Amino acid sequence: MCYNDNQIKDMRKFMDYKKILKIVTDNSDDGIFIVNQMGEVVFYNESADNQAGVNFENAIGKHILDIFPKLTKEGSTLLRVIETKEPIIGHIQSYYNYNLKKVTIISTTYPIFEDDELVGAIEISKDLNKYGEFNDKIDKIKNNKGTKIIKEEAPYDLDDIIGNSESMTLLKSKIRKIAASSSPVIVSGETGTGKEMVVQSIHNLSERKGYPFIAQNCAAIPVTLLESILFGTSVGSFTGSKDSPGLFELADKGTLFLDEVNSMDTFLQAKLLRVIQDGHIRRIGDKHTRQVDVRVIAAMNVKPSEAVKAGKLREDLFYRLNVLNIDIKPLRDRREDIITLTDYFIKKFNRKLYKKITGLEQRAMKVLLRHSWPGNVRELEHAIEHGMLMADADIITCEDLPGFTDMVPMKDEETMFSEEFLKMTHKPLKEMTNAFEKEVIQKALVENSCSITRTAQMLGIPRQTLHYKINSLEINPLLLKKK
Repeated sequence: MCYNDNQIKDMRKFMDYKKILKIVTDNSDDGIFIVNQMGEVVFYNESADNQAGVNFENAIGKHILDIFPKLTKEGSTLLRVIETKEPIIGHIQSYYNYNLKKVTIISTTYPIFEDDELVGAIEISKDLNKYGEFNDKIDKIKNNKGTKIIKEEAPYDLDDIIGNSESMTLLKSKIRKIAASSSPVIVSGETGTGKEMVVQSIHNLSERKGYPFIAQNCAAIPVTLLESILFGTSVGSFTGSKDSPGLFELADKGTLFLDEVNSMDTFLQAKLLRVIQDGHIRRIGDKHTRQVDVRVIAAMNVKPSEAVKAGKLREDLFYRLNVLNIDIKPLRDRREDIITLTDYFIKKFNRKLYKKITGLEQRAMKVLLRHSWPGNVRELEHAIEHGMLMADADIITCEDLPGFTDMVPMKDEETMFSEEFLKMTHKPLKEMTNAFEKEVIQKALVENSCSITRTAQMLGIPRQTLHYKINSLEINPLLLKKK
């Protein structure tokens, strides 16, 4: 049957293609995202709505990076397809949605062309967490020789490391330098300082980004099981065993992060040393070795030298891993970052908890600055979340904070901040940070009789940096001498 132009126009008036598309796709379990050539969302269905954590009306017209706050241009399959004009098929990835909930999906993404001109991209994805198909899907993809497995289990990058203190500035600079190589690294720091965030940042800044990042806590697995997890097994190595690759094989061309490596049995440490040295592994029960290209980054919550002295870390493994090293300072040694971190966590939990908290009252800020933070940044994050959940108004009060301040009391001289500074709670963040730095430097100068050399040593910064801060913060040492 043929239709004339008027009949076709009438049918188009009758049919709203977008509505029909929405009705059809909303009944699909697969998430469907469509963006234009600028990366702006033009359509997505109900399943994608659930994955993204934001409703349809609020997403249309927004850039894909605005919907997923931790996503980067390089990490977005939609933006990569727009840039390369090539499809990405069978891609497994984990990301944090608008509500900062971790989602794991398998997706296929295609470019959209109109008259040979790129106009956008479409992505069809399945939520593997929701359907419990993660292992099955991985097995299917492994059997498909034409599909490349890309694991993206490293959502953190340098922008997620919050802090403007001298030590954090130096840390970020060191991360950039370390990322440029493939040498082994040891990362040390107390619990809660953000060791894995640092390790993921190294991976994401390196040439290994896009290849697997696999993390394993060595303390969480019995030694007999850890060996098979790391190196794999072959058929017949023990009852019920099968050919199974270990983490070294799965991390090939990528990064293997071994947390709490000092809890690993020394026998296993010797095997680890051999793999790092010659780049070959042998599955348990196998006669043949397999070559792997893996960057090993180890971490521990004690000083590596102390672990060696205590017999928890083999000395030869320490020397092999310690080609590059990072020591993350505890929060109590970089108190100016408490202000920056507090502001960051308030913004984060305002979005997650649907709150409108604007800051902390003077007494509450004083409590945060006084506390010694044995749990470091993680403890501060939980304290802010607790305070925001308990707050009845738009300000966190001292009563809203958890009752941790009496657990680790501090010396009086470490807690004395001027009333002028503590009244600055609602000032801009940069102004508060500068005021904190100014007060700390002034106190250090007075304590060291205004000696630049001794003050710089006490603060752990170069003399040139101290001179710069004295000038930029308008500190007059002559006036301090008269006090």
